[in-house]
Amino acid sequence: MLLRLVEVIAVVVLAVVASRHFGYADGARITAAYLVAYLVPLTVLKRARGSSHAAHLVLLLIAIFLAWVSFDSLMRWVRLEGYSLQRPNLDGDARQYYKWALYHFDGSVEPTQVVFSGFPLMMVGLWKVLGLSVVWPQAMNQMCTLTSVVLTGMTTRRVLAGRVSRSPEGLVLGGMALMLLLPYYLMSGICILKEGVLFLSVAMAGYSLASMVTDDENRHHLWRDIALFVLACLLMTFVRTTFLYVLLLGVVVMTLPHWRRDWVLSLCLIGVIFVLLIVGNHFASYSFGRHAEIVSGGWNMQRLFTRNTEAIYKRILGYYFLYSPWHKLALLPITMSVQFILPLPWLPASADPNLLSIFCRVSYGWYLVGGVFWFYVLFMSWRRHDNIGMWVWWPVIYYMILAYIMGGTTVRYLLPVETMMMPAVVYVLCRVRERRWRRPFVWWMCCLVVIVALALLVCLELQRGVVSSFLHLPPLSHYFPSLP
Repeated sequence: MLLRLVEVIAVVVLAVVASRHFGYADGARITAAYLVAYLVPLTVLKRARGSSHAAHLVLLLIAIFLAWVSFDSLMRWVRLEGYSLQRPNLDGDARQYYKWALYHFDGSVEPTQVVFSGFPLMMVGLWKVLGLSVVWPQAMNQMCTLTSVVLTGMTTRRVLAGRVSRSPEGLVLGGMALMLLLPYYLMSGICILKEGVLFLSVAMAGYSLASMVTDDENRHHLWRDIALFVLACLLMTFVRTTFLYVLLLGVVVMTLPHWRRDWVLSLCLIGVIFVLLIVGNHFASYSFGRHAEIVSGGWNMQRLFTRNTEAIYKRILGYYFLYSPWHKLALLPITMSVQFILPLPWLPASADPNLLSIFCRVSYGWYLVGGVFWFYVLFMSWRRHDNIGMWVWWPVIYYMILAYIMGGTTVRYLLPVETMMMPAVVYVLCRVRERRWRRPFVWWMCCLVVIVALALLVCLELQRGVVSSFLHLPPLSHYFPSLP
């Protein structure tokens, strides 16, 4: 009853505030959209095995947080004169997607080009049914992000079933609660971009593939998992075709534990992926050659180092995308480390920081989640009788591939796979709570805190000279002329 009361109060507050700022009509639309975005994942949670009041509370807290951030975004988009919920003041890729959708909806703007048209097509479909407003795609992404949080808890329960002495309710709660520590993931999912649908697709595929690492007695309703995986592939085909390679990697890795049992199923899933890759490349005007160019460091990737935010990193590392494959492999420990430390080089020196940007970009919760995950990979994964099998190598291999291709410069491509790390994180925490691995875990986390703190200080010094100005010392470039 208490949770219901809190939900009612939250809806009433949202309705009052939205009506006050946008009028009764738009306020009602915002309230209804955000309410549906919460009720859909709540329904999924209630029907899941391992559902509990605590998991319900976690979902409610995340929904309130996302509603607050979403409403703040709406106010920023209409703050300037001449802008409205129908014509918001968007920027970057969001503006391109919105213009493309608006042109195909009523032709009121000049046509623009986008590589992947799946997400703006979804926007056009929503507008055909509900009317033109930026609220609908925003609420859709909010629903997708919240549902991915629920699926993360369900995947954690499925992977760890029988491996730890915890109830299904505790495992679902643990997987969902850890998502509270990833504001960058949550806030990226509700932007007017394809990330929300992409997060949901990866979470759906992860949950379905988790059945392949379980024993036969814990494997039920396989046809539902296959249907869910195909649906995830379809969504990904039209939203971002290149991420189908991530699912291909997942199928291969998940087949290894029981390859005699699952090889036929795996071949079928791989066939589906390749067919959808061909279809998706056709609609996105992509080709397999273009994908190979991205991996080899073609112009499309080299242009990343022409922006000011990456200039510092370029002067330190050199022209990474022109290096040979062996050179890139030798630099892999460095690029993987940079990929772990979010602020370098993604915090522009000219940016005007505010509470939301700092909370989003400098994701201290990620350092905890990522630190625990890498503790498992380095110290526990090779123990024959104290690990969770092949599951963890899916995100690990993808992490390494992403660092190799992008040089550690595009962390947001890692976000969809962060949910796949949660089973390993929950497993480590369960073992530590059982007084196993406690001492090495404490030493590891203490060392990680020191290393991350030093890395962040170096990032701030390189970008803004914060440390040297505070200590009244010459900047770092005084000692290293090659740096800016």
